[in-house]
Amino acid sequence: MKRFLVSVIGAAFFFAFAASAFAIHAEIPADTQAVVAKSQIQITLGGDIRSRGRVEQNTDDFNSDKADHKTFYDSRVRLHLGAKITPNTEGFIEVEAGNGPDEWNYKWGNEDINQGTGFYNEGERARGQFSIIQAWIQYKGKGLLGIPAGVKVGHMPIVLGNKLFFAHYLFGDDALVFFADPTKELHTSLLTIKLREGNVKQNDDSNAYMGIFDYRTKNFGVSGDVTYIDDQNYFLGINGRDAHLWNFGLRGDAKISGLRVRGDVEAQAGRVIDAAGNEEAQFRGYAFLGGLDYNIHPAVKLSLDYVYGSGDDNDSDKKIGTFVTALSNTQITTYVYSRFAVNAANRKAAGVANTQYVKLGADAKLAKNLRALLGIYWLRAVKNYFGAPYLIPGQATDSKDIGIEVDWKFTYHIDRNLQYWVEGGYLFAGDFWKVKTGGKDPDNAYGIRHGIMLSF
Repeated sequence: MKRFLVSVIGAAFFFAFAASAFAIHAEIPADTQAVVAKSQIQITLGGDIRSRGRVEQNTDDFNSDKADHKTFYDSRVRLHLGAKITPNTEGFIEVEAGNGPDEWNYKWGNEDINQGTGFYNEGERARGQFSIIQAWIQYKGKGLLGIPAGVKVGHMPIVLGNKLFFAHYLFGDDALVFFADPTKELHTSLLTIKLREGNVKQNDDSNAYMGIFDYRTKNFGVSGDVTYIDDQNYFLGINGRDAHLWNFGLRGDAKISGLRVRGDVEAQAGRVIDAAGNEEAQFRGYAFLGGLDYNIHPAVKLSLDYVYGSGDDNDSDKKIGTFVTALSNTQITTYVYSRFAVNAANRKAAGVANTQYVKLGADAKLAKNLRALLGIYWLRAVKNYFGAPYLIPGQATDSKDIGIEVDWKFTYHIDRNLQYWVEGGYLFAGDFWKVKTGGKDPDNAYGIRHGIMLSF
């Protein structure tokens, strides 16, 4: 804790020179706000109710011979409240009902304690427990050197760039944010984030420190960020092990007529220190993204992406070549591979770690109230190794072929703020997954989900 406070004070002095990563919060649709005014205070209420049905096959083991078929319904309730006290001061609170720390939805019929009585006592139960996913205070005004600047403190979603390295937007983190806009086009900010408050006797805290700049005009943008994660005495659950991870990101985009060009490069450095104070390994991961977007019609957009996240093999050079990711446990890229299956680094929802893919995407408005998304992914592992050396036991594989995945989503707007959708993905599994089937040819995996949501 002491080191955390010292870092906060130091961050304030360093602020004018920092490049940063900024925090985001959920936007409230202007046409659905319910506002209660008292004097000059404006209170904004809103939220949503969502219910979904889901089916999955082979997403755990890629083997039809084993039981791996899931079907269930779930629901979610969100409520948020914004308070605009003055033009410079505001606060925001958002709560969400779920089944606890591992479930942000409550499954229909899934409870251990039933409240029904009589001869058949199943059912009759309250649903979900509300948890805070956002709670922050923000002040902004004419700050340092007379430029717009401010501070934001509390619990909030935090995302860097294209979500290759860091994206905690499902439940959020506890953070202190300093920000300033030296010019109309340039935004800078500095964050200090408490990721884990450990046992005081062990001093096993985990903190992150971020800085970003974002310069943007009508047709051009460039941004960069630096992140330092200091994990003390308990990295990956090992007592006495420290991790000092640096991630450097640089990205840009430009619009040329109907074409948009995108790029993102991430590089990592740092060390893992064992309980005796010796260097156990060095972080050497990297990732990059190149993309094109083209509007062939106001209602139709095509995209082409190539994304690469480094991997590692079972060698003995004490280099952690796998690109380390810190992400929310939700879909970021593909529906099956990125969300419900473990990835090629033997981690679930681990993004592009030990993964490369080419994606061809289409976004089309088929009718006034109907929108369709389509994505085709060619997926390959970077290294023939299922695991992360020095940190997680793994094994060599005979193939890098993860497979081809086809994803889709159709959304129909039934009424104002009421939408229904059907989404899913089908992964034509490649030979890489023989590592999960004991050498047997892997079976294809798929998932389908439909849902309805009312926002207010």
